[in-house]
Order: sequence, then C-alpha cells, then structure tokens
Amino acid sequence: MLVRVEGLEKLSHAKVTRLRLSDGQRRVEVEIPDRVLAEAGLSPGEGDLLEVETRKELGDMKDWDIVMQGEVYLKKSSPPRVYASLWGLRLILEDPEALENFNIGGKLYLFLRAKR
Repeated sequence: MLVRVEGLEKLSHAKVTRLRLSDGQRRVEVEIPDRVLAEAGLSPGEGDLLEVETRKELGDMKDWDIVMQGEVYLKKSSPPRVYASLWGLRLILEDPEALENFNIGGKLYLFLRAKR
C-alpha cells in the first residue's frame, strides 16, 4: 500500500523514530530504530510517500528496504486495530482487513521501502 508520512516523532531516549503513515483510509504507526532507517538509506519526512506491506509469511524480501518480524498481541474492533510487537517496538495497524487477517499470537511481517 502506498502511504504518506503524516507525522514522525523522535523517541530520543531509545534512538527510535515513530512513523505515522496513512493512505487516507488505513493507518499504520510503527517504531523503527534510527540506526535501521540510516542503514536502509531512509530519512522519511512529513509528506513523503512510502510503500508498506504486512504479511503472515516472510516470502520474498529482495525489493524491500526494511523488513521487520513481530507478533500480534492485541486486536480491537472499534476502531479496527491490530497491535503487534516488533521485537519490543510497537506496530499499530488501523485496517479492517488486518483485523481479519491476523490472529493474536500469530506472526506478522512488516515490509517498508521508499516509493519507487
């Protein structure tokens, strides 16, 4: 899904950036270590376009800048949200499809890249 960076917050105590992304209907909030963003050559700013995908299976990673693995720990129906821990970093998907596709305790893979 093609998303726009709606906001970002530097969590200086952890050297992590929290990205708030949206395609107008679905929203993604993800925490990514600054070091990972730098190694991937990404320095997103408000208004930038990124491509994001979530999957249950790892699959092909070759065309993605960042791939993170996590586990779903909470689901809420109103608004439809899936919460996952990416090795201690938070991911929130606000998307009815995600609510149906992911189960508590199940794996979740996040794929992120600069718009191509």
